[in-house]
Amino acid sequence: MTIRWAILRAFLGLVAGTILLSGALSFYEFRGSLQAEIGLNLRASAQALVGRLDAFLSERLEDLREWRRLELLEDIRVGDVDKRLARLLADLKAGHGTVYGRVFCTDLDGRVIASSDNAQVGTVVPPAPTTDAERTGVTLAPAPAFGPGTIDRLMLRTGITSAISGQPLGWLYAEVQGAEIRGLLAGAVEGSTRTAFLAGDHGQVIAAAGPLAGATVLAQVEGSDEPGGGPADPSADGLLVGRGDPSGYRHVADMGWHLHIVEPEYTAFAPVRGLAWTILAALAATLVLAGWFAARLSARIASPIGQLTDFARELDLARVPTAPHIDTPMAEVRELSRAFGDMLAALSRSREHLIRAGKLAVVGEMAAIMAHEVRTPLGILKSSAQMLERRTDLSPRDRELTAFIGTETERLNRLVTTLLEAASPRAPQRLPEDLHAVLDHVAALVEAKLRKGDLTLTIHRGAADPVIACDREQIIQVFLNLVLNAIQHLRPGGRIAIFTADVGGAIEAWVEDDGPGIAEAELERCFDPFFTRREGGIGLGLTIVRQIVEAHDGRISAARGRSGGACFTICLPRTTGDRAP
Repeated sequence: MTIRWAILRAFLGLVAGTILLSGALSFYEFRGSLQAEIGLNLRASAQALVGRLDAFLSERLEDLREWRRLELLEDIRVGDVDKRLARLLADLKAGHGTVYGRVFCTDLDGRVIASSDNAQVGTVVPPAPTTDAERTGVTLAPAPAFGPGTIDRLMLRTGITSAISGQPLGWLYAEVQGAEIRGLLAGAVEGSTRTAFLAGDHGQVIAAAGPLAGATVLAQVEGSDEPGGGPADPSADGLLVGRGDPSGYRHVADMGWHLHIVEPEYTAFAPVRGLAWTILAALAATLVLAGWFAARLSARIASPIGQLTDFARELDLARVPTAPHIDTPMAEVRELSRAFGDMLAALSRSREHLIRAGKLAVVGEMAAIMAHEVRTPLGILKSSAQMLERRTDLSPRDRELTAFIGTETERLNRLVTTLLEAASPRAPQRLPEDLHAVLDHVAALVEAKLRKGDLTLTIHRGAADPVIACDREQIIQVFLNLVLNAIQHLRPGGRIAIFTADVGGAIEAWVEDDGPGIAEAELERCFDPFFTRREGGIGLGLTIVRQIVEAHDGRISAARGRSGGACFTICLPRTTGDRAP
């Protein structure tokens, strides 16, 4: 069996099983969540509607508190002979639209003295209680003409006290129309399939609004919620129910009422039924798409592996090939491609190290030969030239030629010394040294050359702790070589800058100039033995610099500086045994 066929079969089986299981779980989870959410929403709506009902009744109580302070109520004592009180009551009723039915006043015996309905004047209503609390406050109760539990009218009443004598004068009544409360219920369920029931303390329907307003469902609804809106069972015989109880808003008296908002499960779960059909349709479409996608995916997985297999067969280290670019969503395959690339990079670095080691081996052989074959004749030539210089009969021309012999032999001796240092560098003798003091010493050594070339050298001491464990002479040689290289490439007026900075457990220094710089293609080769672009150079200075830095467990790199010249960055650890980051 091929990888492609195995992936295709496994993917199709996994997708089909996952979709079937997740679809079923999603359906039942969504149904349960929707049921719970609708139940919470119904309870919140019922409680909010109860709050609006309490606020409505509270406003009516406040109306009577304000009306009982009117001065015209004193006319009760004279029987409202001029009908001023009756006109006032009619105006108060008309000013509130359809909220109030009749507004009337009685004396202490219950005889109607004045009313917004003239036909009521002279009739007698049951006398009101005579307790001080009920006389000074406002009470709310069903109208006496109707049985308990109805809401065609609600009666508000309050005692009337003379503002002059402070004695009770009678009672002020206001009938609140039940249609206003039914309107509150209807407004709360308008445009929905919900029904609002206002129930009395014995479970009787006081008012209802909604599609089920005429149905006898309150008996089963009454057992579906606990008082206060706490759910006992959110569903009762195919109904979702939310209950709200009076909140005591502004001390409105508890009438023993509570409110239910009911919604049929069939209409509430219509989105769930639609979801079921959607899931089935999506399942069929997904299986088709999954088959197509599985085929494409298996091909994309198998193809890169085949490319890497072909690449491994054709790998030729002599040509240093690059790993093929793998465009695949599979992280493992991308990682495999990166591993191939890393392997090639490591092989390339190993090859470069071997080439450099070979060059250094050549340098060693050359240095050994030159040290043996050249230094002895050079010593004889230098001694002979010095002896000739002591003669007094030499002409100026002969003395000049003798000086040439001395300087050239000295130059050849330095060349041999450089070759020996590159071939067999001395191990550093590390002691605590101040890098800033080392840089000051380097600046003093090149001061004459700087003046001669009209150049400037600036040291920026950014490191707070410049002390490192190093071989002072070798570190001087590192920075001296870098500064001398810069001097040899700068024109008059050029500038050299040395910066230092703290970098964790190491110190970093970079030497930067504003000369012609190093070409991008030569940045990696500039440290190779015998690589040079300067006329008369042998290309070992930077090689020795890198050897010394690496012997101190540091690192060095070359780049173009901010001013376009060369920039060499050196990072040296502060203590022995550490390595630069």
